[in-house]
Amino acid sequence: MVSPVNDVIDILKTFGKETESLKQTISAQRGEISGLYRLLEKKDHDILLLKRENKELLARLSHYEKPAKASHNSSIAPSKESIASRAIRRTTSLREKTGRANGGQPGHEGVTLQPVSTPTETNHHFSDFCSCCGDDLSRVSPQLLGVRQVVDLPEIKPVVREHRIYGKQCKCGCLNKGEFPEEARSPVCYGSNIRALTTYLNVVQCIPYERLCEIFEDCFQVTLSQGTVGNVLKSMDKSSDKMYEEIRLRIEQSSIVGADETGMEVNGALNWGWVFQTDKLTYVFHDASRGGAAIEKHFSAGLPVSTLVTDRWSPYFSLPVKDHQICLAHLLRELTYLSELDNTQKWSSDMKTLFQETIHKRKTMNWEDIPRANLFERLDDLLQTPVDKLHQDFGCLQRSLLKHRNHIFRFLSDQRAPYDNNASERSIRIVKVKQKVSGSFRTPQGADRFTQLLSIADTARKNGKSRFKALGLIAQRE
Repeated sequence: MVSPVNDVIDILKTFGKETESLKQTISAQRGEISGLYRLLEKKDHDILLLKRENKELLARLSHYEKPAKASHNSSIAPSKESIASRAIRRTTSLREKTGRANGGQPGHEGVTLQPVSTPTETNHHFSDFCSCCGDDLSRVSPQLLGVRQVVDLPEIKPVVREHRIYGKQCKCGCLNKGEFPEEARSPVCYGSNIRALTTYLNVVQCIPYERLCEIFEDCFQVTLSQGTVGNVLKSMDKSSDKMYEEIRLRIEQSSIVGADETGMEVNGALNWGWVFQTDKLTYVFHDASRGGAAIEKHFSAGLPVSTLVTDRWSPYFSLPVKDHQICLAHLLRELTYLSELDNTQKWSSDMKTLFQETIHKRKTMNWEDIPRANLFERLDDLLQTPVDKLHQDFGCLQRSLLKHRNHIFRFLSDQRAPYDNNASERSIRIVKVKQKVSGSFRTPQGADRFTQLLSIADTARKNGKSRFKALGLIAQRE
């Protein structure tokens, strides 16, 4: 007979073994679970890295999927376009097709070389012998049958004027000496025409020092050094200070003023060339800053009586002015870009159509008949149209237009205000031409001299005067 105690002991032993086995199993499962947790953590880390990489790749891919920005759809200069963008620019324009042939249109005033009434010299051509029988014609009076004129330049040689002063002895013992004229400032010096032409070639035609010296040597038989060119420009700059300041003061008092800025390299650093201009005046200056501080140095009181025509660069709107007109040409290019970015929407094309129609009405309709209320109503409808489901660039432009809503159609309330800032862009373009030819300005003082003399030359051009003669007047005042 088996003792109940032994049975209990056996059961306990069996239970103990099973318990130990379960403990081992649980311990192994815990190890497996711990390994799985570590594996999950690693997978989560890998997923996070993959998400970041995917985001970066999508951003890089979107750069290629979006239309490339060029001069026809943004403010990028044509000189910075890719070859493909240049091809697009040749076939894409903000101007609508008219169906007319290329070239001059009927009624366009042409330019033809015209004869002068008093030629410098007259040459007579006739024969003293008959070409048929050989008879003598020397005593026969000639009959005028035709006239032709040849316009040419004489051989250019320098004119050297020597000035001599003499003394006269008075009976009182005083020696009275003659005086040298103002142009003879040293034993040998260059006259006002050479100084004016040096400035004209360097500032207006953007010819660098070395090539300018070659022109004088080859064409005019005058030997200049690059140091002399620099000294001429310094003296011309100093002599033009009052005229430069007068231009600034007149712009400050003008009712319509356009402004623009562009980058210019000075001694290896990015600086900025600024222009404030009217239809008769051009004031260009250089500064290391593109911010409002640069404007305040020249227009500390702002332009309180002026409507300022610009793009939407923020420093212009911190300047105290009477009113603003933003450039519609800039907006039309941005709207062209948005249409290329998403051709399934109509918002950008509708806004572009509105701007083009408004410009056309301003150009063709009587001032009193322009339907201003309707145009502003269409503008407000488009500004309130939801664009949040479109690309973020649509929202950025719409918010900017809402901010400048009162400055979009300012040209409809002031007949003198233009609808674009093209005049300012033309006035500042020569800064880029100068930099492209010469590479950069070596010193800030050289950049200041260039912008000051450019202001005077371009002001003369706008008033129908010779830029060379205007610089000649400055040279005579030295």
